[in-house]
Amino acid sequence: MRRIALALVLRMAGMPAMAQTPAGQKPQFEIASVKPCAPGDGTGRGVPGQRGAAGGGGSVIPSPGRLFVNCMSVSSMINIYLTVSDAERLINDSSRLIGDDQRRVRGGPGWVYSDRYTINAETSDRAAAGPTGGPIPDTLLLGPMLRLLLEDRFQLKTHRDTEEVTMYSLTIAKGGLKIKPMEEGGCVPFDLSTGRRPWEVFKPGEKPLCSQGTGVAESDWTIYGAGQAMSNLAGMLTTVTGRHVFDKTGLSGRFNYNLRFAHDDTTPGEFPPGMPSPFPQSDVPAGRSLFTVLEEQLGLKLVPDKGPRGYLVIDRVERPSEN
Repeated sequence: MRRIALALVLRMAGMPAMAQTPAGQKPQFEIASVKPCAPGDGTGRGVPGQRGAAGGGGSVIPSPGRLFVNCMSVSSMINIYLTVSDAERLINDSSRLIGDDQRRVRGGPGWVYSDRYTINAETSDRAAAGPTGGPIPDTLLLGPMLRLLLEDRFQLKTHRDTEEVTMYSLTIAKGGLKIKPMEEGGCVPFDLSTGRRPWEVFKPGEKPLCSQGTGVAESDWTIYGAGQAMSNLAGMLTTVTGRHVFDKTGLSGRFNYNLRFAHDDTTPGEFPPGMPSPFPQSDVPAGRSLFTVLEEQLGLKLVPDKGPRGYLVIDRVERPSEN
């Protein structure tokens, strides 16, 4: 099949010296080329460490003052800016999957979900370059700036709405709290140069890393954390239950926890479409339920609740026209 090349260029001149956005004006890309991908383009080209998304193997690569989107749908790109940037996030969005999530983005023509595009965008704005030698401002490039690009090049118009869904509240169990706040200095800052990894947070004989995450142990889930607020534990519970978890413990301070519990219908987790199950077949009996482990080890309880979850509705969108 003949590959169609379509390019949109905002400005053909070279990039000027890094500039500062005037007060009150949001940073945005000054040069952007948009090309439709032919079938098969972008598949399997993701590079480890990049932020990826579902939709034919597409990926997105931010760098100082630049953004490269490799064969992604408009829906996937919307999912990115709604997921990566707290400023763009929908209310009580429990999902952290960046790929096409129909709970998050709705409406619009079918091509928004099927057609894929490659975008090369650049800006001279200092805020998008980040400090010299410092971290890349991902949340700016992949958040508001990506949204503005879609609104400009695809004439994207949207509105936000909410629906009431089943959730959980994390509370203190009737038997009382069993976990104690961590003492000052009870964990060491996470540093890659030490050779330790986040999943080694509780490495025997060493002070725990100030880190958190989820993992798999045979056929069970694990949740680990050191020096973490209760709101962070609620976030981890959101990941494994697939439901937003409100922190209603009223607890302040930082805590250490290391939990292992069964992977069952109440803890399905969220995995990208097509991803094989990370839980291998095991002869080891499944662990106890999350609800039992929380109450027995921490003195906490998950209570069924309801609350509003936001979603985005596409009101208008157009294919980019040839210049």
